[in-house]
Amino acid sequence: MRESQTRTRKTPKPGLRALEACGDGFWEFDLLDSSAWFSDWFYRKLNWPTEAKRTTLLALQPLLQPATWQQLMRKFRDHLEQGLPLDLKLRVQITGDHFEWWHIRGSAQRNDAGQPIYLAGSMREVSADCVQPEISSRLLCLRGAFDALPVPAALLDPHSNVLEANRMWCELLSHVSAWVISRLRAANVQNAQTAVELSLDQDAGNDGTRRLQRVRAIPFQHNGSRYLVVTLENR
Repeated sequence: MRESQTRTRKTPKPGLRALEACGDGFWEFDLLDSSAWFSDWFYRKLNWPTEAKRTTLLALQPLLQPATWQQLMRKFRDHLEQGLPLDLKLRVQITGDHFEWWHIRGSAQRNDAGQPIYLAGSMREVSADCVQPEISSRLLCLRGAFDALPVPAALLDPHSNVLEANRMWCELLSHVSAWVISRLRAANVQNAQTAVELSLDQDAGNDGTRRLQRVRAIPFQHNGSRYLVVTLENR
């Protein structure tokens, strides 16, 4: 019975074809066997060969910056474990240097014992509604400047999403980058008029020492929206 149900869920139904007419994509992840199903919207958008169907969530990972992938995984966990809404925008690399903004929404389906067994939802392109397409090449040149910095650095959009990040930022432990962004939000740094410094005090190892780090955030406006340049360095 279980196997039959899974096969049925992986096959598009007539009702789903009607939903796809609205222009959204649809997806479903089986949390018990780690398989996935994506509607035709994804195959058209990403030029995936239809004869090689994507069957796991990892099919999306190459489309996202490491920090964005971590953010998505964190949102999934928050939804499954705490019941928080699964609703966020992702910057997706379609091909080469062509990016789009996608809005993902979803919810878990649970069995009678309350265990989540499916995670399903929709995906919509919202590039026209987001700030990112309007960012000038002058702003995006920060990418090269970030890579030259000897410390973790990132560019945050008005919603505290990471637009660009250097390799050192992407190598941060997920809980560290999440902590930095949460502190910036709590301090309302986005609306500050000048640069802001925050301190990060974390365990450095088994010897009982502490690692003191400085978070520096420089707010600025571009095309009427406020951004942050953020760095993290040792004191």
